[in-house]
Amino acid sequence: MKTNRLFIVCMMVAIGSFGNLWAQQDKAGKANRPRLTPEQRIEMQVKQMQKHLLLDEATAAKFAPLYTEYLNALKSCHPEVAPKACPKKELTDAELDQQMQDKFAMRKKILETQETYYNKFKKILNIRQVEKLFRAQPHKRMHAPKCQPGKPGCPAMTPAPHHKRGANLHPVCPVRMEEATQK
Repeated sequence: MKTNRLFIVCMMVAIGSFGNLWAQQDKAGKANRPRLTPEQRIEMQVKQMQKHLLLDEATAAKFAPLYTEYLNALKSCHPEVAPKACPKKELTDAELDQQMQDKFAMRKKILETQETYYNKFKKILNIRQVEKLFRAQPHKRMHAPKCQPGKPGCPAMTPAPHHKRGANLHPVCPVRMEEATQK
């Protein structure tokens, strides 16, 4: 009996140490991976988009330079980010106002760029592919926040008036009021 317990404890220690060793190797592998240059990153994005849109060779040959130009144009819309050398300080009202104005100008410039390239992409792609192209843009991905009880931004926990059987259901989330208040 004691040998079985000793054997089980030794196996658990061995498994735990090997798991820890493998996790460290994975982290070391990621650190040694070469970083992509901006040109390589854009080239990779072009290839991924060609694959996503299922383009044939002729269309892909027309698409690649235009999409590269589009990505560079979008990149030029964003201001250069300076490295953070000093800690954040309290901004004045004028500085906050200027930041907001800069953000609005940047969004306008991005929208104008997208409209310009939308017309160019329509000439070589069908409308479904153009829709996929603009839907796949990372800055365009806006997901609705998932409502979870107890999280800020979730509507108040009041029952919806139109519920008959489940009058104690949350109006947005299918969570019972009792469950939401207990958490």
